[in-house]
Amino acid sequence: MSSIRLPLPPRFATDCLMGLLFHLDRAYTITIYRTEVVVSGPEPRLALEEVLELAAQVLYNRVREGFKAELGLYQNDKDYHQKIWSALELSKDATPIEMIRTLASNPLKNYGKVGLLSVLKPEYYELNRVPGYAGSQNSRRARDEYPINVVAMSLAGYLLSKVGAARLDKDQRVSVVVTPAITSELTIDPKYRYSIYVDPVSRFINELLQRQRRRKEFLDGLFPETALALLLACTMGGAQFKLYAVKEAGGQKPATIFTAMQMDLRPLYEEIVRLQLIDDRYRQKIMHIARSSLNVNAQGVEKTLATRFALLLYEVLSRSKPLEEFVSVVNREYLSLSMFRGGVRSDESRRIVESAVEVGKKIRSSLMQAEAI
Repeated sequence: MSSIRLPLPPRFATDCLMGLLFHLDRAYTITIYRTEVVVSGPEPRLALEEVLELAAQVLYNRVREGFKAELGLYQNDKDYHQKIWSALELSKDATPIEMIRTLASNPLKNYGKVGLLSVLKPEYYELNRVPGYAGSQNSRRARDEYPINVVAMSLAGYLLSKVGAARLDKDQRVSVVVTPAITSELTIDPKYRYSIYVDPVSRFINELLQRQRRRKEFLDGLFPETALALLLACTMGGAQFKLYAVKEAGGQKPATIFTAMQMDLRPLYEEIVRLQLIDDRYRQKIMHIARSSLNVNAQGVEKTLATRFALLLYEVLSRSKPLEEFVSVVNREYLSLSMFRGGVRSDESRRIVESAVEVGKKIRSSLMQAEAI
């Protein structure tokens, strides 16, 4: 078995690099150390070539569906960008996809070193947003130079890990970047990296593509996190990852991290499966509640109901509250809705309550079946 070693850049850039390397063929293992990553397998160089070609093709397909595969540039990025493109003998107008395909032809060549573009070090521009980045050592690493091939692979990983956009409010959006959740001194089993990251992210992307075809939009929002976790568990299954909300760079504005979440959906998903809520009928109803809670355009009773139901459903699926509590609350709300004669509640409010009632009925039915066994 052969192996190759790649030095690791700072944390966010490393996460993006892993977003690429996790897609390596299943014949290869990845071992992450504090300062480097080791790829082991039959022909690791060939594996790098293939994973870069795969990334380029995936991004090309996404662009055809309406996604963007572009790199926003901060004013200080121009020299770094030009140095990377020149080292790879690309024209200044070459696209990131062309850059990835060119790198795939010789991914281990010594192209020299370069500083990180803003998009690969957003944590350094808003240190208070993400714990663990303050301090002179991190600031020094932001100014360091790294091998151009590693920086270019990290850029490929960033684009591959950028699953779309989410709304913060009616007028402001952020890019959503989903990277593997990794720690150092860890050897990652191929089956594991595909089951908890690669396959779930692919399902998530497909769901977003379908939504885009229908409504030309991506995620409705990111908060509350409980509603987001429900939505992602229904879409991705038992995934484990980091989710970054990134404000893209442009002109005089560097890339910044708005928020970062480390999410492990496995316990939530396992309970969804146990209660037989994985059936598409109930999965869509849970997603409807979650999206209504996340929707930045929703307000009043709709928002209140959806957020209340999403929180309570998250709590019962996380086993921090008894399952019967969700059933009881939604039934009381449904009774109140049935008796309501004021005409104030909207059709959407009724749909949210009815979705919750259907989920509650299924939970009760699953509990009864379990007790009968």
